[in-house]
Parts: sequence; C-alpha cells; structure tokens
Amino acid sequence: MGYLDGLKIVTATKPEQSSPLFHRRNKLVEKLYEQMECVKAKSEGRDHFIHYMRNSKAPTGETLQSQMVRKVRPWWYRNTDGKLVLEVRYANKRLELAKGKTGVEVESLANMASAIELVIKAVQGGEMDVSLNASASNFRASITK
Repeated sequence: MGYLDGLKIVTATKPEQSSPLFHRRNKLVEKLYEQMECVKAKSEGRDHFIHYMRNSKAPTGETLQSQMVRKVRPWWYRNTDGKLVLEVRYANKRLELAKGKTGVEVESLANMASAIELVIKAVQGGEMDVSLNASASNFRASITK
C-alpha cells in the first residue's frame, strides 16, 4: 500500500484569472486573521508585529532586500459602556455589516476571537460582498480623481 493511495488524485487545472470579488474576500480574510493574532498578542500583554520583505536600490545600483517590521493596529476600541466594538475595515474604510451599522459589540477581549471567526465565515460565505464591492468602488473612484 502506497502513501498516495489514501489521497484523492484529480486532474488539476489552475484558473487563468480569479475574479476581483474572490481577491477582495481573500484579502479581507487575511487581514481578519492578522486581527486574530493581534487579539492573542493583546491578551498576552504585547503588541503584534508583521515582518515583510522590501526591495530597495543601493547607491551602486544593485537591488537590496531588507526585512521590515510593521505594527498591526487593532480594529477595535472601547465604547462608553466599557464594551469592545470591532469595526471591519477594507481599503482603510469601515465596512457596513448591516444597514447603517459598522460595528460588532463584544463583551471582552476573550470573546473577540470568536466574533472575528464569525466575521471570517460571513466573508467566505459571501455575506459581505455588497459592502466589499461598494468599498472597492469608492476607493477606485478616489484614486482616479
């Protein structure tokens, strides 16, 4: 018995180009996972940082690659009642989760991770597509001015 016998082998065809909506969903889900890591870090009493690579030109003309660090800013804040409010953001704008409502109220930081997981499932299920498309078109319009 081989190792591959336990796997379902299929003919793989990679799509030529994914839809813009699929790209937006994946980008938002990636940022929500960053927020999940930020919640874990805050519960441990520290800040969350992202490490990424950046290319730059040296005075000699060669391309150098250096590692950069960026602090992840949390998408939540405390309201006047002392509860936490999570605002989902795309293109640095708050997304409308329901008609006229942009926040998710959470009792404590311990409950924030489960709220973010539910938002991730909503994004993957397509529940926020209208809001994502509106935010992307507003962002595109502000660039082309």
